[in-house]
Amino acid sequence: MTRRERIRKTLQGERTDRPPMSFWRHFYDREGSAAELAEAMLEFQEKYDWDFMKVNPRASYHVEDWGVKTERPGKGPLDKPKVVRSPVREPQDWDRIAPVDPTKGTLGEMLDAEERIASKIQGETDWVMTVFNPISIAADLVNDDARFVEHLRRHGERVHGALRAITQTFTAFVRETMHRGASGVLFATTDYGNTSRIDKALLEEFGRPYDLRVLEEAKRGSLNVIHVCGPHAFVREHLDYPVAVVSWANHEPGNPSIQELRKLTQKTLLTGIDHERTMVQGPPEGVQAEARAAIEESGGTRFILGPGCAVPSAAPERHYAAAREAVLACA
Repeated sequence: MTRRERIRKTLQGERTDRPPMSFWRHFYDREGSAAELAEAMLEFQEKYDWDFMKVNPRASYHVEDWGVKTERPGKGPLDKPKVVRSPVREPQDWDRIAPVDPTKGTLGEMLDAEERIASKIQGETDWVMTVFNPISIAADLVNDDARFVEHLRRHGERVHGALRAITQTFTAFVRETMHRGASGVLFATTDYGNTSRIDKALLEEFGRPYDLRVLEEAKRGSLNVIHVCGPHAFVREHLDYPVAVVSWANHEPGNPSIQELRKLTQKTLLTGIDHERTMVQGPPEGVQAEARAAIEESGGTRFILGPGCAVPSAAPERHYAAAREAVLACA
């Protein structure tokens, strides 16, 4: 089967020649421009022949146009950017968050990267763009989780105003992304989809309504993914989202297993490998064992093997190769 055939049949619940797979990571030293990002993504895709590509841009792309500034401590591939300036500190700062044009600035740069990627793989390989949900974007404008949650609880109307501006911006960004040929978006909740930051009441008020507006713009895509991050994640609360695929870290504490989630949904499941421990520490045999166990637990249909979240950049190349070998052995 081709990559696209394998993905399509998986989404339809049909048997395939082998389980599809996809992994993603950051390339910190190659995320500074559209050209460098596209080149890194395409090289990673070519090396491992993933069944779909998750475009993995720099982790601050979604907030830079509102004034977030980052710096890298060095020039090496493991030097992760750190936030050095944030636009929101006091409650009144939310009033200055207005919609921005997604075709300009950093968002425009990301659309440029998408065009470069699409020009190389369109029609052969599905690709999805990473889009963070509005509440996560708002949180990253503060860069202080305790302060942000306090603002949610005590200054909710001001935060709602900013969330409306963020949502307007990213509905437009997703619309532009779909026009460039994406098969969908990977819609990530970061820590605002688990119990480490908020409860279900805050999720319902400040998360869901804005999430659904953004996802409406991606509805013609066949490969939309909801990625519910972290331990004790609100995975079940996102099962009714209008997406084809559910992604979560099945090895994290408090999260449902593949088998448990399969009983609750017929959506395709994307998970399987412990991204922070097994993919970094190995050994390769451990990566393969987790891959085989996940595939077996899935029952062989509506399942894509992948990591619980972005694989740390320190993970050895041989561990990606090991995961791929385990999947190919299923053919």
